Amino acid sequence: MGRGKVELKRIENKTNRQVTFSKRKNGILKKAFELSVLCDAEIALVIFSPSGKAYHYASDHHTMDKIIARYRREVGQLNSADQRSRLVQLWKSEIEKLERSVETMEARLRHLTGEDLSSLSIKDLKKLERQLKIGVERIRSKKIKMYDEMAPTEAEEQCLWCIPTN
Repeated sequence: MGRGKVELKRIENKTNRQVTFSKRKNGILKKAFELSVLCDAEIALVIFSPSGKAYHYASDHHTMDKIIARYRREVGQLNSADQRSRLVQLWKSEIEKLERSVETMEARLRHLTGEDLSSLSIKDLKKLERQLKIGVERIRSKKIKMYDEMAPTEAEEQCLWCIPTN
């Protein structure tokens, strides 16, 4: 007579969970060993317990590093030195791009404040003038709107403080 099906859900009781982890960890390590012996398979198994402890198994004739290196070759991954080198290159190019962007923005800010205009052409100066006019119009519009919103409030406050002298 076989065992019944086990419902797969997290075991809430911490002690029961630890006992089940220990038994099943040993079972999976045993199965990995059997598979490597019976089928002459290269096996690498890594398990991290809930407490963070690492367990591993590598088949008899191979070390974990050799199996992982083979895995990386098989799936076309780069070794970690190449990966770091490419990542460094990627970050360097990103930094250079951001530095160029900052320089462009700083030059634009200087132009908007009226500095360093000698490098601009007449066409660029006219474009800058139009941009500044539009900006000034937006600022005036916002200022007028704020005054319009403030005026009734200030008038009400003045009336509250004014007491008739009859």
